[in-house]
Formats: sequence, structure tokens, C-alpha cells
Amino acid sequence: DKALKINPDDPGLLNNLGNSLYLNNEYDKAAEIFKKVIQIQPNYADAYNNLGNIYKALNENEQAIKYYETAVRLNPLLSKTMLNLAHMFADRIGHPEIAESYFHKAVALEPDSIEAKGGITNMLRFQGKLPEALEMIKQVKQDYPDEAGTLAAEADIYERMGDYERANEIIQQALNSNGEIHPMMLGVYMRICKKYDACDDAIIRSEDLCSSTSVTTAYKQNLHFDMGKLYDKLERYDDAFRHYKAGNEIVEIPYDTEALKTRFDDHIAVYTPEIVKQLPEPTIDTSLPIFIVGMPRSGTSLTEQILSSHPEVGGAGELNDINDIVASLAMNLKSHKPYPYCVDELDVAMIDKLAGEYLEKLKSYNQEALYITDKMPHNFINLGLISLLFPKAKIIHCTRDPRDTCLSIYFQSFGWLHPYGTKLEWLGFYYKQYLRLMDYWQNEFGANIHTVNYADMISDQEGTTRNMLEFCGLPWDDACIDFHKSKRVVATASYDQVRQKIYQRSSERWRNYEEHIAPLIDALK
Repeated sequence: DKALKINPDDPGLLNNLGNSLYLNNEYDKAAEIFKKVIQIQPNYADAYNNLGNIYKALNENEQAIKYYETAVRLNPLLSKTMLNLAHMFADRIGHPEIAESYFHKAVALEPDSIEAKGGITNMLRFQGKLPEALEMIKQVKQDYPDEAGTLAAEADIYERMGDYERANEIIQQALNSNGEIHPMMLGVYMRICKKYDACDDAIIRSEDLCSSTSVTTAYKQNLHFDMGKLYDKLERYDDAFRHYKAGNEIVEIPYDTEALKTRFDDHIAVYTPEIVKQLPEPTIDTSLPIFIVGMPRSGTSLTEQILSSHPEVGGAGELNDINDIVASLAMNLKSHKPYPYCVDELDVAMIDKLAGEYLEKLKSYNQEALYITDKMPHNFINLGLISLLFPKAKIIHCTRDPRDTCLSIYFQSFGWLHPYGTKLEWLGFYYKQYLRLMDYWQNEFGANIHTVNYADMISDQEGTTRNMLEFCGLPWDDACIDFHKSKRVVATASYDQVRQKIYQRSSERWRNYEEHIAPLIDALK
């Protein structure tokens, strides 16, 4: 302030003042200062980066990304902004491919950045590219052989690959050292401790670390969820819920329920039979994609694993491509109307272009398969657009007891990626809106939608699987029953379940927590 009295229009001083206000959580004042900097010096890249930080803090993700992208356009050497963009796409948007590309750009600018290399490792891990992630870990270990986070990530990858012995070796080395155990390492320890009769030790160490002031909020949040999972396995349900609740509440994440309702209203208003009939059809004639949709934790990973075990089916996992099409459609059409209202401006050329690009992406996962699955659960929102691009595509809709579905979401560390999942009452509201939209799609496009109920799959795996294969036009294959023997890597939270035969213990799981979930039960009514 004193310096600015001497030189009130100095952009560097103003930028420093804005950063001070930002660090003091005075976001509105800080934004005003950074915008003043840009007025004085329009090519001041740092100010755009700092505005991105403001809008990230305000949970205005699109604005944050816009300012970060402007910053790197003005100064392609800003490694910190590359990292900011990487974290936005990793943590807020849930697009690991784009995040990975920005982490690579950060490494190109700062080859010794362990944050950027660790980010690449995480994004490879989230995409199920575990051998590549392990190779990156080995590179990092050469430069930082004693880095606890790197060793923890290595143990995590081995555990995800099913190599529990190697994971345990790394854990035991860490436990026998004199240093504090990395939180991620403890997370892996808790996931495998039952195999080594070591859960009491894992719990003591984790409870101690959870109360430590030296652990960051992000690591503490993950610890709470890992402890919840372990206590659940040990049937200590009150302790489990205590940690799940703490994990969801450790960071206050906002969520606008009315915006969600309006968004679904818009889809119902636009994708009416009258409007859809007037829209052009693609000239690309294909039944290659099988879309597996539904709420997260409703059995989508299990369904894809069963289908992809068939020799004529490839599994692509959770793809962001349909969401990418939605996000950029208005811009590609040069429309003044937002999506979905701009779909009436689609012509055959654009429909073919979008469908063709998506199909090329699918084929990159498997050149030989007759069908390839895309199991992005939230594509249930995009079934209107999917029906325009791929009229012959089969859609598998996965359902499960709403109480089990919602509770299973609450028990995952989804955070900013699924903010509705951090409060039980929001989960109930979201579920009802999902049902409302799915009922609409079922009425309008029901011929292409086949519902698979999780309880039916448990009680009659073969019969339910036969019906699903028949719907997809596939002959029976015994490999679909033995899906758990598949060597295919699953990158989602269900990676461990699909290695096992179908089991009963996830059915009516909510009853173990009935006394804790009144807000969810009330919201679902």
C-alpha cells in the first residue's frame, strides 16, 4: 500500500497486492486488483494466472481455466500455470488425458519437477495405464530415491495391479524405517492389511496420522476414506461412518441443486420427439459403441467387465469424449445459444464429423472388436445427443438400490468431481433428478436402452448376462461368466471388485448404516 502511494500504476506492485489479498481470502478485492493490472498491461501473464487462482477458489472452473489458458498463451514458459491447468483438469473436471498433457508441458519446462512427474504418474494410474505409471515412478526414483511419496505411489500401483506381495514389501520397508509413514502408503497398507493379519497395526498408525497437524488436508481426506473402507471390512460400522463423514466434510464443497434441476429440465425441453425428428441423421452407419450409463457405483464397472470379457467386445473404460463434444458444441457451431439449445443448428456434416472423431477414438482402444464399450456413467445426461450421433448404438442402463448406490458414492473420495456426493441430502436430491431424466429417455428412446439391475445380476448372473448379450446382438460366451479372470485393467474405484466373482455383501449394505443416514432416506422419499 505504501509503495503504491508512490507509484499507483506499477503493475508489479499491484500484482503483489492482489496476491496478498488472495492469500488473505479477500477474493473480490484481489480480482479487482488483477483486472486493473491487465488494464494497465494487457500482456501481463502472471496477472491472468492469478485471476485463474481467484476463480478456482470461487469454484468457477470455466473462468479459472480461461484465465490460465490466456496466461500460457501470453507466456508459454509459465510452468506454474501449466501445473495449475493440469490440476484443474485432474481434480475439478475429471479429464486425466488433458491433465496429463499439461503435466508433460510442465516437465518440459522444469525437468526436475517432482510435482509434474508425480502428476503424470497419477493421471496414467487414473487411466488404467499402470505399466506406464510404474515406468514413470522408476524414472522419478532415479532422481529422488528416498522420496516417500514416490515409494508410496509405487506400492499403490502394485496393489492396483494385484501384486500384493510386492506392494507389501515396499510397505514393510517403509514401516521399518525411522521416518514418518507417507499417508498414501498407509492407505495402501489399509487396503491389503487383512491379507497379512496386520489391520490393528494399520489402524493405530492411521488414527495417529489422522490427528497429526503435519498432514495436509488432501492427504488427511484420503486417509479418512481409506480408514472408512477398512472399518467397513472389519464390520465396525460406526467407526467407518465417522471417517466417511469426516472425509466428506474436511473440505467445504459448494453445490447448486437448482442448477442441476434446470440443466435436466433443459434436456427434456430440447430433446422432444418433434424436435428430434426434424434434425438430420448421420450418414455414418455404425453400431460399434455400447454406452454403459447410470449413477456411479451402480454396477457400471461390473457390467463393462462382463461385456468386455466377450471375444467380440472391447472395453474402453470411462471416456470423456461425449462430454467434450457437449462442452464445445456451441463454439463449433458458432452458435449464440448454449447447449443443448444449439442442437437445432446441427447439420449432417457436423454430425458426421463429431461421430467420426468419436469412433476413431473408440477404435484406438481395439481395432478388431465388433463392439466397444464406453462406461462413463454420467453419459445418462447425454443420451439425447448420443441418440443423434449414433442412432443404432446400444445403451445399457445400470441400476441398483438407491440407498446402496448413494451410500457407495458417499463412501468414495470423489470430492470436487462429484460434489453432490459430499452431503447425504444432496445425494438423495441428485438421485431423484437422475431418475426423472432417465424415465424421460426411457420413454423417448426405450428401444435402444436395456436395464441391468445389480440385484438381478447377483441372484441370476447367467440369466441377466444372457439377456444383456441378446440385447447387444451377441452370442453366448462362457468367458462372460468368468469375467474375474480377465487380465484387463480397470481404472475406476471398482478395480478390486471386478477381480472377484460376484458376491452378495454389497447388497443392502445400507442397513449397516441405517441409523446414520436419515438425511439420505428423507431426501429419497
